Amino acid sequence: MPSREPAALETREVDHLVSRLLAEIKVPFDSLGTRVLNQLSDLKKILSADYVDVPALPSKPLLRELARIVENDIKQHMPALPSMPLLRELEQIVDNDIKQRAPAYGGLASLGSPQLLGHLAKIFGPREVALRAEPYRAGAGLALRGFYCRAKLGDKNKFVIFVNTAHHPGAVAATLGHELGHYIYGSLMGEKAAHTAFMEGAIANHLLEEDELFADSLVALAAYSPELIKKIGGLSQLRSGFSEDLFNRIKSAYDLIGPRYGLDFTKGKMAAAWRVRYLTSMAHFFKLRCALYKSAGV
Repeated sequence: MPSREPAALETREVDHLVSRLLAEIKVPFDSLGTRVLNQLSDLKKILSADYVDVPALPSKPLLRELARIVENDIKQHMPALPSMPLLRELEQIVDNDIKQRAPAYGGLASLGSPQLLGHLAKIFGPREVALRAEPYRAGAGLALRGFYCRAKLGDKNKFVIFVNTAHHPGAVAATLGHELGHYIYGSLMGEKAAHTAFMEGAIANHLLEEDELFADSLVALAAYSPELIKKIGGLSQLRSGFSEDLFNRIKSAYDLIGPRYGLDFTKGKMAAAWRVRYLTSMAHFFKLRCALYKSAGV
């Protein structure tokens, strides 16, 4: 993230934008306990960051290569109707907070199909992807969305991905896409990162690491087509009165992408802290996608 601190004017604009967003997702101010306040801090960093100027944003050639992979090697090999065990779980698991049946999901959720994982292993081997998907509420609980690790299982080297299906299915799909992004990044750039990495904590921390932004870029590219970004419009820079414009664009993204993944912040019994956290993730992927379109033309 840029090192400079936001000016007072920018701070007021971000605060106004956060207030509008909280009202939109029906998070009452009397629910702003410690957990929610911590999530709001992360959300404010995401909203105020200029993603085009983030130092950790991968290079244009690398982003264009990723966009090519998403279009030719991922989207073209995702089944129209997911059939893997993970997707059956997503249809059946009743989330602790949402308490409602999740519909079948296409798009990002198909990232876990054996058909696609097998194709990626042929291209980016020698490590094959081993996917583990199950609800996890012990220990770190929902704070853990997923992780990857490089391991040897039997006589084969594996890139093991775990996703916590106790989360909303849309969040599970995004986590899976993120971990696959790490798999591809290691194949293209060399496996320089740690052998195990967890997706948890503040999403704004992803703005500090190229491999994290690359992994998030896979999710952003898979979720939002260039045509969709053109329809919504680019994001404005921080300036006086910017909050209304940014609010409208984020709301447009939510209105378009939400129904595709059954994501509704206003229904069910989702805790306020998780409404804010999922909103932060959605805003992050949307702003990142706009930056990819503006900076790399993808």
